[in-house]
Amino acid sequence: MSCRKFSARSKKADTLTYRQQFAATWSLFVRANFDSAAEVATIFRVDPSTAENWWTGSNAPQGWVVARAMTDPDLRDADWSAFGGH
Repeated sequence: MSCRKFSARSKKADTLTYRQQFAATWSLFVRANFDSAAEVATIFRVDPSTAENWWTGSNAPQGWVVARAMTDPDLRDADWSAFGGH
């Protein structure tokens, strides 16, 4: 196996690990700031199954959702400690 192939596989494994970690972190965030997956669906205007996937940590949102959560005045006081306090 060449170094290049090994490097590509390693990067893919790191990416999947990060995606899984972010999905779990987002789940902590929505659970700390909303009462239910239904409320998450309403606030972010996504379908209920998407919100449920975020709630359970089986999926993570796209960047536009994260940006909205960070910039929305109604979410400004949200508990960002799940993301390392930033």
